[in-house]
Amino acid sequence: MRAATTPHPPGKSLTEMVVRARAQHVPAPAILSPPGAPVRFGPPNGTMWKLSSETQNRPIARTVTFDPSTGAVTGRSGFADKHVVDRAIGYGIAWHEGQLFGWINQLVGVLTAMGLITLAISGAVLWWRRRPGGSLGAPPRPETARLRVVGALTVLLAALLPMLAVSLIALFVFDRLLLPRWPAAARWLNRTRPA
Repeated sequence: MRAATTPHPPGKSLTEMVVRARAQHVPAPAILSPPGAPVRFGPPNGTMWKLSSETQNRPIARTVTFDPSTGAVTGRSGFADKHVVDRAIGYGIAWHEGQLFGWINQLVGVLTAMGLITLAISGAVLWWRRRPGGSLGAPPRPETARLRVVGALTVLLAALLPMLAVSLIALFVFDRLLLPRWPAAARWLNRTRPA
Protein backbone atom coordinates (compact mmCIF):
# COMPACT_ATOMS: atom_id res chain seq x y z
CA MET A 1 0.00 0.00 0.00
CA ARG A 2 1.36 3.38 -1.01
CA ALA A 3 1.31 6.36 1.23
CA ALA A 4 -1.11 9.02 0.22
CA THR A 5 0.43 12.29 -0.78
CA THR A 6 -1.23 15.64 -0.98
CA PRO A 7 -0.12 17.28 -4.19
CA HIS A 8 0.17 21.04 -4.48
CA PRO A 9 -3.26 22.27 -5.65
CA PRO A 10 -3.11 23.30 -9.29
CA GLY A 11 -3.81 26.90 -10.19
CA LYS A 12 -7.16 27.98 -11.52
CA SER A 13 -7.56 28.09 -15.29
CA LEU A 14 -8.28 31.26 -17.25
CA THR A 15 -11.86 30.11 -17.85
CA GLU A 16 -12.47 29.63 -14.11
CA MET A 17 -10.92 33.01 -13.32
CA VAL A 18 -13.06 34.78 -15.95
CA VAL A 19 -16.18 33.31 -14.30
CA ARG A 20 -15.00 34.55 -10.89
CA ALA A 21 -14.09 37.94 -12.33
CA ARG A 22 -17.54 38.39 -13.92
CA ALA A 23 -19.14 37.71 -10.55
CA GLN A 24 -17.42 40.85 -9.16
CA HIS A 25 -19.41 43.18 -11.50
CA VAL A 26 -16.45 45.51 -12.01
CA PRO A 27 -17.34 48.43 -14.35
CA ALA A 28 -16.38 47.73 -17.96
CA PRO A 29 -13.98 47.71 -19.64
CA ALA A 30 -12.11 45.45 -17.25
CA ILE A 31 -8.77 43.68 -17.60
CA LEU A 32 -8.02 40.34 -15.94
CA SER A 33 -4.25 39.83 -15.61
CA PRO A 34 -2.61 36.52 -14.61
CA PRO A 35 0.25 36.41 -12.11
CA GLY A 36 3.45 37.95 -13.49
CA ALA A 37 1.72 39.57 -16.48
CA PRO A 38 3.30 42.76 -17.86
CA VAL A 39 1.45 46.02 -17.26
CA ARG A 40 1.49 49.28 -19.19
CA PHE A 41 3.10 51.27 -16.39
CA GLY A 42 5.28 49.98 -13.59
CA PRO A 43 6.55 46.53 -12.67
CA PRO A 44 4.82 43.32 -13.82
CA ASN A 45 1.75 41.99 -12.02
CA GLY A 46 2.52 40.30 -8.69
CA THR A 47 1.76 36.74 -7.64
CA MET A 48 -2.03 37.17 -7.78
CA TRP A 49 -4.64 37.35 -10.52
CA LYS A 50 -5.65 40.98 -10.85
CA LEU A 51 -8.98 42.35 -12.12
CA SER A 52 -8.82 46.07 -12.91
CA SER A 53 -11.55 48.38 -14.19
CA GLU A 54 -10.47 50.71 -17.02
CA THR A 55 -13.68 52.76 -16.99
CA GLN A 56 -13.35 56.44 -17.88
CA ASN A 57 -15.55 57.30 -14.89
CA ARG A 58 -12.62 56.87 -12.51
CA PRO A 59 -14.55 57.33 -9.22
CA ILE A 60 -16.38 54.02 -9.81
CA ALA A 61 -13.27 52.03 -10.86
CA ARG A 62 -12.23 49.09 -8.66
CA THR A 63 -9.45 46.52 -8.49
CA VAL A 64 -9.84 42.98 -7.15
CA THR A 65 -7.07 40.41 -6.61
CA PHE A 66 -7.53 36.63 -6.50
CA ASP A 67 -5.44 33.78 -5.11
CA PRO A 68 -4.06 31.81 -8.08
CA SER A 69 -4.50 28.43 -6.35
CA THR A 70 -8.00 28.74 -4.92
CA GLY A 71 -9.47 31.65 -6.89
CA ALA A 72 -10.55 33.29 -3.63
CA VAL A 73 -10.64 37.09 -3.42
CA THR A 74 -7.54 38.29 -1.56
CA GLY A 75 -7.99 42.03 -1.79
CA ARG A 76 -10.12 44.90 -3.03
CA SER A 77 -9.32 48.52 -3.64
CA GLY A 78 -11.40 51.34 -4.98
CA PHE A 79 -11.33 55.05 -5.65
CA ALA A 80 -11.76 55.90 -1.95
CA ASP A 81 -8.52 54.02 -1.14
CA LYS A 82 -6.40 56.30 -3.32
CA HIS A 83 -4.40 59.30 -2.12
CA VAL A 84 -6.32 62.58 -2.03
CA VAL A 85 -4.23 63.96 -4.93
CA ASP A 86 -5.01 60.88 -7.05
CA ARG A 87 -8.71 61.29 -6.26
CA ALA A 88 -8.67 64.98 -7.21
CA ILE A 89 -6.92 64.17 -10.51
CA GLY A 90 -9.35 61.31 -11.14
CA TYR A 91 -12.36 63.60 -10.65
CA GLY A 92 -10.80 66.19 -12.95
CA ILE A 93 -10.07 63.67 -15.71
CA ALA A 94 -13.55 62.13 -15.49
CA TRP A 95 -15.11 65.62 -15.64
CA HIS A 96 -12.87 66.61 -18.57
CA GLU A 97 -13.77 63.45 -20.49
CA GLY A 98 -17.51 63.94 -19.86
CA GLN A 99 -17.88 60.77 -17.77
CA LEU A 100 -18.49 62.07 -14.24
CA PHE A 101 -22.21 62.92 -14.48
CA GLY A 102 -23.17 61.10 -17.67
CA TRP A 103 -25.07 63.10 -20.30
CA ILE A 104 -25.26 66.19 -18.06
CA ASN A 105 -21.46 66.32 -17.95
CA GLN A 106 -21.33 65.97 -21.74
CA LEU A 107 -23.94 68.72 -22.18
CA VAL A 108 -21.89 71.08 -20.00
CA GLY A 109 -18.84 70.26 -22.14
CA VAL A 110 -20.72 70.98 -25.38
CA LEU A 111 -22.10 74.29 -24.02
CA THR A 112 -18.62 75.28 -22.82
CA ALA A 113 -17.12 74.51 -26.24
CA MET A 114 -19.87 76.48 -28.00
CA GLY A 115 -19.30 79.42 -25.64
CA LEU A 116 -15.55 79.41 -26.33
CA ILE A 117 -16.12 79.26 -30.10
CA THR A 118 -18.60 82.16 -29.86
CA LEU A 119 -16.16 84.16 -27.72
CA ALA A 120 -13.29 83.59 -30.17
CA ILE A 121 -15.35 84.57 -33.22
CA SER A 122 -17.06 87.58 -31.62
CA GLY A 123 -13.72 88.81 -30.20
CA ALA A 124 -12.10 88.66 -33.65
CA VAL A 125 -15.07 90.46 -35.25
CA LEU A 126 -15.08 93.23 -32.61
CA TRP A 127 -11.32 93.71 -32.93
CA TRP A 128 -11.54 93.86 -36.73
CA ARG A 129 -14.26 96.53 -36.62
CA ARG A 130 -12.47 98.74 -34.05
CA ARG A 131 -8.88 98.50 -35.20
CA PRO A 132 -7.28 101.54 -36.85
CA GLY A 133 -7.35 101.44 -40.64
CA GLY A 134 -4.34 99.85 -42.31
CA SER A 135 -2.81 98.28 -39.17
CA LEU A 136 -3.20 95.44 -36.73
CA GLY A 137 -4.20 97.78 -33.94
CA ALA A 138 -1.81 96.31 -31.38
CA PRO A 139 -1.87 98.19 -28.07
CA PRO A 140 1.00 100.52 -27.18
CA ARG A 141 3.92 99.22 -25.17
CA PRO A 142 3.13 99.19 -21.41
CA GLU A 143 5.14 101.06 -18.81
CA THR A 144 8.46 99.56 -17.68
CA ALA A 145 7.31 98.38 -14.22
CA ARG A 146 4.36 96.46 -15.63
CA LEU A 147 6.55 95.09 -18.41
CA ARG A 148 8.97 93.62 -15.83
CA VAL A 149 6.14 91.82 -14.00
CA VAL A 150 4.73 90.44 -17.25
CA GLY A 151 8.26 89.41 -18.33
CA ALA A 152 8.89 87.57 -15.06
CA LEU A 153 5.57 85.71 -15.31
CA THR A 154 6.29 84.84 -18.94
CA VAL A 155 9.71 83.40 -18.08
CA LEU A 156 8.18 81.34 -15.24
CA LEU A 157 5.44 79.97 -17.50
CA ALA A 158 7.94 79.25 -20.28
CA ALA A 159 10.03 77.24 -17.81
CA LEU A 160 6.97 75.17 -16.86
CA LEU A 161 5.50 74.85 -20.37
CA PRO A 162 8.11 73.86 -22.98
CA MET A 163 5.83 74.48 -25.98
CA LEU A 164 5.24 78.03 -24.75
CA ALA A 165 9.02 78.51 -24.59
CA VAL A 166 9.39 77.23 -28.18
CA SER A 167 6.62 79.58 -29.34
CA LEU A 168 8.22 82.55 -27.59
CA ILE A 169 11.61 81.80 -29.14
CA ALA A 170 10.01 81.58 -32.60
CA LEU A 171 8.21 84.89 -31.98
CA PHE A 172 11.47 86.51 -30.83
CA VAL A 173 13.29 85.32 -33.97
CA PHE A 174 10.44 86.64 -36.15
CA ASP A 175 10.36 89.99 -34.33
CA ARG A 176 14.12 90.63 -34.21
CA LEU A 177 15.43 88.98 -37.39
CA LEU A 178 12.64 88.80 -39.98
CA LEU A 179 10.39 91.77 -39.23
CA PRO A 180 13.10 94.46 -39.71
CA ARG A 181 13.56 93.14 -43.29
CA TRP A 182 9.83 93.46 -43.99
CA PRO A 183 8.87 97.15 -43.39
CA ALA A 184 5.27 96.87 -44.60
CA ALA A 185 4.54 94.04 -42.14
CA ALA A 186 6.32 95.95 -39.35
CA ARG A 187 4.09 98.99 -39.94
CA TRP A 188 0.96 96.80 -40.01
CA LEU A 189 2.02 95.17 -36.72
CA ASN A 190 2.87 98.56 -35.14
CA ARG A 191 6.51 97.42 -34.80
CA THR A 192 8.19 100.25 -36.69
CA ARG A 193 10.64 100.82 -33.83
CA PRO A 194 12.55 98.03 -32.06
CA ALA A 195 11.35 97.23 -28.53
